[in-house]
Amino acid sequence: MGLFRKERKENDDVVQRLSSQAGHIIAMLKDVFHTAQGLDHWKALLYASGLAGFACHQAVKANHESFVVVETNAGRKYFFGDDVNKYLLEDKYSVLCFMNGIYEHVCPGKAAPDIHGVIKNAVSVIGNGDYKIWNVYVPEEVYKEIKSCWDGIYENMTAKYCKNPSEWPVLYGIVLQNIMLEAMKAVSPENVYIAALECALYISKMDVESL
Repeated sequence: MGLFRKERKENDDVVQRLSSQAGHIIAMLKDVFHTAQGLDHWKALLYASGLAGFACHQAVKANHESFVVVETNAGRKYFFGDDVNKYLLEDKYSVLCFMNGIYEHVCPGKAAPDIHGVIKNAVSVIGNGDYKIWNVYVPEEVYKEIKSCWDGIYENMTAKYCKNPSEWPVLYGIVLQNIMLEAMKAVSPENVYIAALECALYISKMDVESL
């Protein structure tokens, strides 16, 4: 029991530390996607959720964990497995944990939308040339933009704020949580939640071999 309390405190300390740093990334996204009409909530959400999914994939790679690789007839590879799901959906401080937290904050007493349909759909459309994220964005183009953003801020933000790759999904889960809160001021919380999960799920399955 003492060990559990210690581990929990250490994890809480990580979240507290990264929360203080995530504000810089959140401010960057708000600045980049600010328009004359205010924040472009959808574009900011696309990047925040894409970065969260990307962080999960990159954490698996950096920690030399395992993927289940699925190759399409066109030779594109997509990456599944428990280790990706751990960072995205299952850990106490998974990306989904932060998504659920902000949903419960905005909609107290209301259960978050069921994720099973979103997960099933994401798996079913992997490699489908007709699929677009949110019926708008070509996944390969989104991936390229997200990777470019990740590469551009990696040294000055991600690597600077995080002590190890396992913290990357936590950092970007916090970023996503805050961007979701902004989006929920203009869009229904359910739509924001489902959209964020769809994008994060798909991007978490991609790498350069998926292009």
